[in-house]
Amino acid sequence: MKRSTERFLTTHTGSLPRPPDLIRTMFAKEEGVPVDPAALERRVAEAVAEVVRRQASAGIDIVNDGEMSKPSYATYIKDRLNGFGGSSQPLTYQDLVDFPTLAQRVFGDPGRARRKTPGCNAPISVRDPLAAELDIQHLKAAVAAAPHQEAFLSAASPGVVALFFQNTYYKSREDYLFSIA
Repeated sequence: MKRSTERFLTTHTGSLPRPPDLIRTMFAKEEGVPVDPAALERRVAEAVAEVVRRQASAGIDIVNDGEMSKPSYATYIKDRLNGFGGSSQPLTYQDLVDFPTLAQRVFGDPGRARRKTPGCNAPISVRDPLAAELDIQHLKAAVAAAPHQEAFLSAASPGVVALFFQNTYYKSREDYLFSIA
């Protein structure tokens, strides 16, 4: 990690807004519509380059890829790991129970309903070993053309995956978390 004695280095973490055409393509893929994988990969690379340029332009020192290759910050796991099928029970956020209008705004987003969140119903193994490599390649290409101090990629933690993807396969939460990790 770089340090500065002259100023605070800035960063952020997580998803940044994806371009509308990229969102449409990702949702189409989620819904089983045939999508040209090469065209999608090119569009992701372009989106990463643009989001890195925008971060650098805004003064962000430690940039990331904005999670452009992922339909959401957690549900992409099902595309990269085996063992997730069927459906998961929707989460109930206890702090929203007393605020139904806010809950509707949070969960009424049509995009949220289109994201598929299956449960863990089989042994977890790597499905797509090249996906993270492609993310790295796209970020490296983008940061080569933009001023920055450092760059990083976000990943869903085992705890986040376990929260979003209900386990019906592993005997214990510990076994499930260990397998995700």
